[in-house]
Amino acid sequence: MADQLKLIAPILKRAQELDAAKPKIAYYCRMHAVREGLKLDYRSAEVNEALSDAMERLERAKAKMKDELNEEHDELECESFALQIFVKADRADRGGSRGMNTAKMFYASSIFFNVLRQFDADGKLDADIENKQRYAEWRAAEITKACREGRNATAPPVDDEGEERSEIGVEAEASSAEPEVELPPAPRHQPPPPPPPPPHVASGPPAGVNTGAPSKATSKTPVVRGGRAPPGVTPPKIDVGSIADAQRHAKNAVSALGFDDVNTAVEALERALNILGPLAAKK
Repeated sequence: MADQLKLIAPILKRAQELDAAKPKIAYYCRMHAVREGLKLDYRSAEVNEALSDAMERLERAKAKMKDELNEEHDELECESFALQIFVKADRADRGGSRGMNTAKMFYASSIFFNVLRQFDADGKLDADIENKQRYAEWRAAEITKACREGRNATAPPVDDEGEERSEIGVEAEASSAEPEVELPPAPRHQPPPPPPPPPHVASGPPAGVNTGAPSKATSKTPVVRGGRAPPGVTPPKIDVGSIADAQRHAKNAVSALGFDDVNTAVEALERALNILGPLAAKK
């Protein structure tokens, strides 16, 4: 029955770590853990105790934040936070920092991406987020395994243009909102690779958000160098940090329009275009 608790314990731990710095994200982490726990056909006493405590905390948090909770806006906030942790991990990884701290950041981002499933009726993620979640989970396992074996982890794969991205080279900096993550024990046997993704996984903003950047969708097979990702896991595109920032600004614009805040929407879109303009010029 200990395996049951392992399904929700990491999510609840993230919630506890973020209670003070990011209470809203902690709220949705806890909500995701409760929903996942309630799906179990049989629940051990430990799981029931953990779920009971989580639900009590949710009720108290909901009463405290009742005027602040807005699911549509909160989804964007949770996604933005997950992307920030992912980008920090990816930059550190590609900058040559492949220790346990980087593995922990990848692992945390994979959990935060999974938390986003609660915002979809079918529990699905957008294709780009799904790919990042798989990549983060795989990269965390790769780096953790290398560290525990006392060797250096292989370099991460490159993108579909076969370009190295060592120029990113920015080590992740500590943040007051960044969780301290404890990795689970490495499995004895490598898990089977996930199923292949759709022919093309977009790295740009979601459908319906026009950022002014030309579309460059392609279905060619990625050229993978350095560490080889398993089937179904695609390395993030070049300039992943810039793309994530543009996504965040574009989504903030959509959220602002939902509240008829035109000025904020215009400002957010201008920031997204300022980021994407130089990238489009390189194409």
